[in-house]
Amino acid sequence: MRSSKDFFSDIVRKPPILFPLVGLFHVLLLTWLIVSDRGVPFPGIVWLGPVWMLGYTVFWIAACDMRKWGALGYILLTVLNASIYLAARNKMINRDYLSDMFLVDGLFSVFLLFYYKRFR
Repeated sequence: MRSSKDFFSDIVRKPPILFPLVGLFHVLLLTWLIVSDRGVPFPGIVWLGPVWMLGYTVFWIAACDMRKWGALGYILLTVLNASIYLAARNKMINRDYLSDMFLVDGLFSVFLLFYYKRFR
């Protein structure tokens, strides 16, 4: 078991510089979503946005640690989110539970696929 200092050192030093920067972006966006939704009762549908972002953040941090399960989880979460987004857009149903950033997440998934052979 690694110490937290070693873990944070690894997620900054192991991957290319883009990965920790995107990880920081995910953490900041998750924080912003939580702060902006703090006035809404917790088990509401509005909280599904921060839950999506929490999933993206956890998987991206695992990818920064060069873990294959983190990269695959991020890519699968992106595909699932894009599928739901496109289905909801066509059905004109409530989109509160979706992440509108699926295009950006798709771009990040391409970076993960590009570096996938270096993961363990």
